[in-house]
Amino acid sequence: MKYLLYFLLGGTVTSTVTYLASTSRGFLAAFISTLPLASLSTFLLIYSSTGSEAVISYAKGLVVMLLPWMFYILSVIVLTPRITFLYSLVVGLFLFIIISYVMLSRYGLIT
Repeated sequence: MKYLLYFLLGGTVTSTVTYLASTSRGFLAAFISTLPLASLSTFLLIYSSTGSEAVISYAKGLVVMLLPWMFYILSVIVLTPRITFLYSLVVGLFLFIIISYVMLSRYGLIT
């Protein structure tokens, strides 16, 4: 039942963000999409299952993954006017995967 609630919440947020962005309210859409609803619910579930050490480990992982995420977002901003939107998404996703792999390998999480 809780997963159905998460699914509905995620769908509601996605629909709201899409509507706002398509009606030229991009900053409001960005604000809503970056609200930490997913991480908040994840923190609560992790804490209730395994405690604070697991929450701290997960939070540290989120911080580490900020760099690959920034490359993904910046590639969309910089490359969309140059190589079209879809290609910029592909490049951004590729950068995210490569940078994530390098970082996770460095931390010994991928061998």
